[in-house]
Amino acid sequence: MSRWMYQMSEASWPSENYRREEGKVVRWPVRKRMFAHESPGPGDIIICFYAPAACDHPGICGFGVITKYFPKKRRFDWLPLPPTNTLKQRPWWDERAKEIAELVRAQSVRGTMYQLPAVLDTDLRRGLFLWVES
Repeated sequence: MSRWMYQMSEASWPSENYRREEGKVVRWPVRKRMFAHESPGPGDIIICFYAPAACDHPGICGFGVITKYFPKKRRFDWLPLPPTNTLKQRPWWDERAKEIAELVRAQSVRGTMYQLPAVLDTDLRRGLFLWVES
C-alpha cells in the first residue's frame, strides 16, 4: 500500500468546485506524478492538499482511498472518507502540516501527485484527525 499527496491549486480548482461527498467515488486526473517508483493502485491512501501559493485556505483538505487507476488515461478513482467533509471546511494547516508539505514538495512544488514516504504516515494520520477534533 502506498500513500499519495494530491496537490491542487485554488486558481485552477476553486474550493467551491471541490465539494465531494464522503462515500461517493470521484475520478480525477493524475497529470504530473512526482518521485514515484510505482503507479497508484487500489487500496492506496490519498491525501488532498491545497498549495499555499495564491490560496486563501491552504492545507490538507481531504483523505480517502484509491479504488482504481487508469494508466492510459492518467486518471484515478478515489473514495473520500472521513474526515474529508470537515477538512474541506477547515483545511489542516498548522506548523506540522507545513513541515510535511515542505518535505514532500522539496524537490518540486509543481507536481500533482507525490508518493509519500511511509515515515510520514503516522504524522499525517495523527495530525489530520487531531486537527479535526480541535
